[in-house]
Amino acid sequence: MIETYLEPGHKIEMRHMPQHPLKDGQKPKVHISQIFDVLEENKIEVLMPIERAKLVLLPLGAVYTLVIYTQQGVYQCEAKVVEQYKKGKAYLLAMEMVSPITKYQRREYYRHNCTLPIFTRTLTESELEKRIWDVSVEGTEGLMLDLGGGGVRFISREEYQPESMILCCFQLPIGLSGEMEEYRIVGKVLSSMLTGQDRDRYEIRVQFEDVTNSTREEIIQFIFEDERRQKKGRRR
Repeated sequence: MIETYLEPGHKIEMRHMPQHPLKDGQKPKVHISQIFDVLEENKIEVLMPIERAKLVLLPLGAVYTLVIYTQQGVYQCEAKVVEQYKKGKAYLLAMEMVSPITKYQRREYYRHNCTLPIFTRTLTESELEKRIWDVSVEGTEGLMLDLGGGGVRFISREEYQPESMILCCFQLPIGLSGEMEEYRIVGKVLSSMLTGQDRDRYEIRVQFEDVTNSTREEIIQFIFEDERRQKKGRRR
């Protein structure tokens, strides 16, 4: 029964499954949304995703891979769009599961564009061995460009070497109150390259390591709520 895994409020990523193979370097389109309700067996209601403050109308019959964030872990399945409608003030998609729900293994996550301060520094061998971070050591301030459940991209004056391990420190407004929550997450540098505008600033791509399910769920919650806030702001 899908009720074992899914509940209203769970955040989801929706990855479109194209009919033809993607070209080299091309990635599938990803939308972020939330489960609105669990209906009869193998069917759920999902809030229509929002992109650039506008509702995204997904075609009927299209099949998506759903990545579902729960307190028990991250799951995935394939689901087909079978209906589009409005219920009260909510614009919804009815989706029918067309594959079993399984544990999510891949490490690619939706990235949300945002500009927030981030502080980073290289971890010492001692810190990595003991898994204890010296919070008294200040990092280099940078500017976050995008954030996801699996990593972050930011601009920094510090040049980090690929494969190096760094500590990423940032704050996010969480929940309806918007109270700031601080995060300290270890990440592995995937790439570091000079930006086009400046010769002393680097664009850094980082993959998070050993992120707890609760932390990843909070990051996805921030992304979802921030996109909703952007939509409301553009309506004014």
